[in-house]
Amino acid sequence: MTNLIFKKIVLILLVFSSFILFSSCRPAKKYAAITQDKGNYSNSSASLEKINLDKIQKNPKTPKEKRKILYSANLNLISALPDSINPQLERITEKYDGYVGRLSTTETTIRIKSEYFETVVKEIEKLGKVTRKNIYGNDVTEQYWDAQIRLDNALETRKRYLELLKMAQNVEEAILVERELARITQDIDLLKGQINKLDNLEEFATITISIKEKKKLGLLGYVGVGLYKGVKWFFVRN
Repeated sequence: MTNLIFKKIVLILLVFSSFILFSSCRPAKKYAAITQDKGNYSNSSASLEKINLDKIQKNPKTPKEKRKILYSANLNLISALPDSINPQLERITEKYDGYVGRLSTTETTIRIKSEYFETVVKEIEKLGKVTRKNIYGNDVTEQYWDAQIRLDNALETRKRYLELLKMAQNVEEAILVERELARITQDIDLLKGQINKLDNLEEFATITISIKEKKKLGLLGYVGVGLYKGVKWFFVRN
């Protein structure tokens, strides 16, 4: 094999590997399953939540392979005893095979098994007054399977480079192939990292809880509340 032919083969493999690695990137689809704030929060949130999550899970465009949806939630809690919230969140997290991602007096992030997502959200709602709740579903199915296909192709390309390395007849040819092997190996590691990250995000849902202390009324505040209740009682009675 002449040096010129060898270089042409390497160039063809280089073009081919570049094409299969980067031609099929697709963005993930994001869905906001439910958003509720202080103005319209009510006891009907559970049923609304269920309906919206079902809409995501039963997307009519779902292919035969299992869809990959990453669930997350943001909740704002007000409590008269904010310092008691984190210990309770830790107990809930441990109960449902999860772990604490970030712990602070004002905002805590936990990761729990996705199968317990709705159950855990409902338990957290009982820890204080919920002033805002957002639940999201991020559909990464296409992104995941694109990465998987690109990984399979990259592994096949590396196999061909290894075969080509055995055919190298001099140091120059060997160095040329080894350089491309290093590049393709780096791409493989990146793709494996992307896939593993998406697998982990699918397995463990992310819930972020913002914690605020319930404002205590001063002397004038209690007087105002007393007057309000008195007036309310008078009109209801009459």
